[in-house]
Order: sequence, then C-alpha cells, then structure tokens
Amino acid sequence: MPSFKFVQQFLEPFKPTGRKRGSKKAAASNTVDLPPSKLKNLHHFVRGTWQHGYAQAWTKVRKVYFPYNLKGSHWVAIELDFVRHTTTVYDSYIDYTKRSNLVTLLHPISDTLARVLFDMHFYDESEVEEVKQKGLTMSMYTPFSVCSIADVPQQRDGASCGILTVKFIEHLSALKSVDKVDPLKIKYYRLKLAIEGLRGEAYL
Repeated sequence: MPSFKFVQQFLEPFKPTGRKRGSKKAAASNTVDLPPSKLKNLHHFVRGTWQHGYAQAWTKVRKVYFPYNLKGSHWVAIELDFVRHTTTVYDSYIDYTKRSNLVTLLHPISDTLARVLFDMHFYDESEVEEVKQKGLTMSMYTPFSVCSIADVPQQRDGASCGILTVKFIEHLSALKSVDKVDPLKIKYYRLKLAIEGLRGEAYL
C-alpha cells in the first residue's frame, strides 16, 4: 500500500468553483482547478513515480487506501474503489460528522480527484481489467459516490482517531475485517507503530 501523507495537501484547500463547463456543469460544480505544481505531484502519486517514499502505481490496483483529515482535527480511513466508483469512509468516531457535512468535506476526493483521474486517462491506462472496463462506461467525468461504514470499532477517547485510522488501513489492505481492530489495545498499537517506525518498517 502506498504512502499517502501528501495526497490531501495536493487536493486542498477546497474551494467550489462556479466555472461553467457546458454539459459538464453539474459534475464540475464541486471541483477545484489545482495549481500546476500540486497537479504534477498528484500525477506522480497515481503513476507510482513519487520520489519521497514507497509508492505503487494506482494503475496496478483496484483499490487504494489512505488517511484523510476532517476539519483539521479528526482522522478517518478512506477506501477508493475504482470499479464500484466509490469513496468509502471508515470512521472511528461516527458521531463526529453529520452525513451531509461528510459529503461536503470529501469533495476534494469525490469530485476534484475524480476529475483529475478522468482527465489524465487513468482508466484507459489501468492494468486491472475491471477498472479498464469501468472506464469504458464513463463517457464523461463522474464523481465518486460517498459511502460510510456504520459498524466499525469506535474509539473510547478523543485522541485515538489517528492510530485507529492506521489500523483500519492496515487491516483493509491485508484483506482483513476491521472488526478485528480492538480500541482497548490503543497503547499496544501505538507502541508497535513506533517500533516499526524506528526500524524503518512502517509504511504510513
């Protein structure tokens, strides 16, 4: 699984644009035109050529996982599925954000990122047949649908969202159920991640 430390900073700050795009007006209404430097870096992430750390090309996979920060104070895990065309949120504090607000907060992913991928012909270049076939059904840019999983393990305090986000991504990328993540083992998880970091084994 790639490191996505900088993906969010490439997509934000998010500012809806009122720019008209003909028949694409409705689809583009929640997107923002990224500065060339950020767009270039995002292309590097997608193509697996990001020089600062390990990265696997998105064209080789069906799904990608990464941490995402809401309101500058709460971390959630994001699953981007290129076949289902969904952005799925795994939130350790489900009551933190209303569903309607969550959709807005994820516009940089569901809308802006979706447009960037479409414009760079990501689906045409995918090495995954299911993803390539999905691209054939998309004659124009289409936002990712936003989904949230309600029954994920919930944190017992106000400061464990980060480590639980890491554990959710760790389990999901290993095809394990997030139900196996135990909020009572927060201290153990933090210690384990710290040791892995010191050994150079941590991938987030």
